Amino acid sequence: MERIDNIIGGALRGGRAVDVQNPATLNIVGQVPAATADDLDDAVAAARAALASDWHKADVRQAAMLACAGRLEDERDGLARLLSLEQGKTLAAARVEVDIALRILRHYAAWEEDPASTFLRRTRAETVRFDRLPVGVCGLVVPWNYPLAILFMKLGPALRAGNTLVIKPAPTTPLTTLRLAALFAEILPAGVINTVTGDGDIGTLLTAHGGIDKVSFTGSTATGRRVMASAAPTLKRLTLELGGNDPAIVLADADLERTAARLYLSAFSNAGQVCAAVKRVYVERRLHDDFVAALERIAQGITVGEGLDPASQMGPLHTAAQRDFVVSLLDQAAADGARIFRDGPGLPDLPGYFLRPVIVSNLPHDCALVQREQFGPALPVVAFDRVEEAIAMANDSDFGLGASVWSADEEQASAIAGQLIAGSLYINTHSVPPDPEVPFGGVKQSGLGVELGDWALDEYTLRRVIRTEHLPQGAL
Repeated sequence: MERIDNIIGGALRGGRAVDVQNPATLNIVGQVPAATADDLDDAVAAARAALASDWHKADVRQAAMLACAGRLEDERDGLARLLSLEQGKTLAAARVEVDIALRILRHYAAWEEDPASTFLRRTRAETVRFDRLPVGVCGLVVPWNYPLAILFMKLGPALRAGNTLVIKPAPTTPLTTLRLAALFAEILPAGVINTVTGDGDIGTLLTAHGGIDKVSFTGSTATGRRVMASAAPTLKRLTLELGGNDPAIVLADADLERTAARLYLSAFSNAGQVCAAVKRVYVERRLHDDFVAALERIAQGITVGEGLDPASQMGPLHTAAQRDFVVSLLDQAAADGARIFRDGPGLPDLPGYFLRPVIVSNLPHDCALVQREQFGPALPVVAFDRVEEAIAMANDSDFGLGASVWSADEEQASAIAGQLIAGSLYINTHSVPPDPEVPFGGVKQSGLGVELGDWALDEYTLRRVIRTEHLPQGAL
């Protein structure tokens, strides 16, 4: 067990110790301080002061970000192990997450805007162009399911645009973030990166703080509404990446084994704790039984265990509350007559929050497991007879993060996908790992704004229009 303190203004900042536990063993794996309102004030002040440093120079930012990427790569193995301990995911999955963070950071370090693209109009009479300013101090509020990957989806474009940061990690997964912030603080100018740890109280103070110019939040839709309300008095800019209940529509001509394997991977990665995971599958009735059987065969062979155990293919759920919520949805589905499949190797003899991957069939579209975001290792499969019926069920949700269509006929699949209401549409794939070149965001109750891609730079910059009227030659 180790104690890792916050970074504020380039210096370590302690406080009352809070334990962080491993969700597989329930052992304490580290301690962090509980940040106070004064700590937050100091972090915001340090971030504001850093805006006036050399950080405003693009070449300084680029060199510093590349150096941070090198440090991240050097520390890859240690960070992955710490991430597995505090979050519960397998060590292999933790290494992938560190690599995603590294790829995002390097992408934005190398990003350059084409000067020609900044001109909106060029005539003999006038020139209209735009330039960019950083938004200022950005508060980044990060969830527990992907603490590093989601942090870097925000941190990469925010730093490249010239902002300074106050980062609040989830209270149950702060260790890897604090260790990384301390490493980066050795490279970045003092105050560019700051951290505050704690529960929802410190998060509310951050989102309402008058010195924070923008908040980027990833988490539940309910919490996102509270973030929006607390940010309203100061009219902060917001990026909200919220919940999802992604549908997949599988047509009868889809490749059975490939489709089942890919959908299983999407639905059960990180024990199903992924906002953009497939969370409900609609299968054409002619294929339904064979498709369910294919999913069950995959689930049956999965070994669930502690993240650091090399034999583990899926770790625990992250909290007792999340496990109990998924169990309650399964109990309700079983009471309504659904088929519940959870066969396979036994769960480990550990006190953590383990569930086996569960395939649920013979249930209606309007049951709770289909309608609610389960955020766990339970996948409902619903049969349909007509494509129009599948489209209507897929769109019957308050969420709109992603949606996919699976078919051997890509033209037909694209036509169906075009009728689905979601921020990301997929054909024969779903919720690929974060790609720094491709924007990601939701519609409806799944959020506001986008992350990744060039579009993310718009979220972290203030664009100004500059109009020049050219004087006639010879005019004074």
